[in-house]
Amino acid sequence: MRLSLTFLLLASIMAMACQKKHQEQCTSTNGQLFIRVNYACGTAVDYDKLWNDPIYETLVREQFNSITAENIMKPENLHPGPDTFNWTEADQLISYCENNGIRVHGHTLIWHEQLPGWIENFQGTSAQWDTLLKNHVFNIVNHFKGKVLSWDVVNEAFDEEGFLRSSVWKENIGPSYIEKAFRYAHQADPEALLFYNDFSLALNPKKRKAVLALLNQLRAKGVPIDGIGMQMHIFNGFPEMIEIVDALDELWKSDYLIHFSELDISINPFGKNLERAPKKELERQAEKYLSVFQAYSRIPEQYQYGITIWGVRDSDSWIPSFYDRDDFPLLFDETGLPKPAYCKLIQHL
Repeated sequence: MRLSLTFLLLASIMAMACQKKHQEQCTSTNGQLFIRVNYACGTAVDYDKLWNDPIYETLVREQFNSITAENIMKPENLHPGPDTFNWTEADQLISYCENNGIRVHGHTLIWHEQLPGWIENFQGTSAQWDTLLKNHVFNIVNHFKGKVLSWDVVNEAFDEEGFLRSSVWKENIGPSYIEKAFRYAHQADPEALLFYNDFSLALNPKKRKAVLALLNQLRAKGVPIDGIGMQMHIFNGFPEMIEIVDALDELWKSDYLIHFSELDISINPFGKNLERAPKKELERQAEKYLSVFQAYSRIPEQYQYGITIWGVRDSDSWIPSFYDRDDFPLLFDETGLPKPAYCKLIQHL
C-alpha cells in the first residue's frame, strides 16, 4: 500500500512538474518511458536504494524494463575470496526483476578495476591465472544461467590510443585473456548474449577501430561475441550527433548488437560552480537525449539491444562524486521530479 500511494503521489507531481511554464508538457502522466520505444529501455540500479527508497524504487519499476546492477555484480562484490561467492544481493535483485517483468543485464565479468584484493595480489603462473579466470567467469555465469540474459564479459580493455591497456589480466595471461573470457562465458551459458563494453567509442574513432579490429579477429576464430556496449557518458556539446551516427553505422554494419549501455549526458564538463542546473543547459540536454534516442531508433531493429540510462535521479549519478563537480546528467532531479529531458522523450518518442 505504501508504494501504491507513493506512486500516485509521484505521478501527480510528475504531471504538474511537466506542465510548468517553459517546460515540455509530458503526454503521459504515469511515465513508463520503456513503452515509448520498441527496444529495451533500462537503468543502472543501486541495490540499497532499490530496497530502502520508495520513490527511487517506483521510478525504476514504472519507467524501465531492463536493469543493470551498478555495483553488486562486479568482481569485488560477487567474488570476494578465492572460494567465496556472494550471491545474496544479486539473487534478490534478479528475483525483483522476475517479479516485475524486468530484463537483467550482467555487469561486469572482467575489468581492471573494482577487483577483490585476492585477485589483485594473486601470485601464480600464467596457467594458474588462466584457471583463476576460468573459475571466476564460469562460476558466475553458470550461477545466473537462464536468469541473466546478457553479460558485459570484458569491460574497458582498450586505452584511448587504441592499445590494450595494462591490467592484471593482460600482464599475467596475455592478450588472450579476452578470448578466453568470452569462451568460458559461452561454455557456462550458451544462450546468454555476450558483449564487449567500453567508453569513448563514439568520440574516439581510433579506439573504436582498434576494438572492432580485435573483435572481428576473435570472431573469425569462432569466439562467441554478440554485441558491443557503447557506454555513452557524453556531454551536451560533444560528441556531435554525426559522430554518434557514424559510430552506430560502423558497429551495426559489422554485424554486432549495439547496447547504449551507460548513457548519461553531462551539462557541466568544465566544472563550473552551479547551485542549480541552468534552464538553457537543461533544454540543450533534453534535445541531446532525444537526438540520441532517435539516432539509435534508426538502426536496424535486429541490432538494437537497448538503451540503459546510468542512474535514475541526478543525486544517484556517479559523475559529481567521481569528478568532484556539480552536474545534472540524468532524466529526473534529486527529488525524483521529471526534467525537460524526460518530458521531451515522453512527448516525441
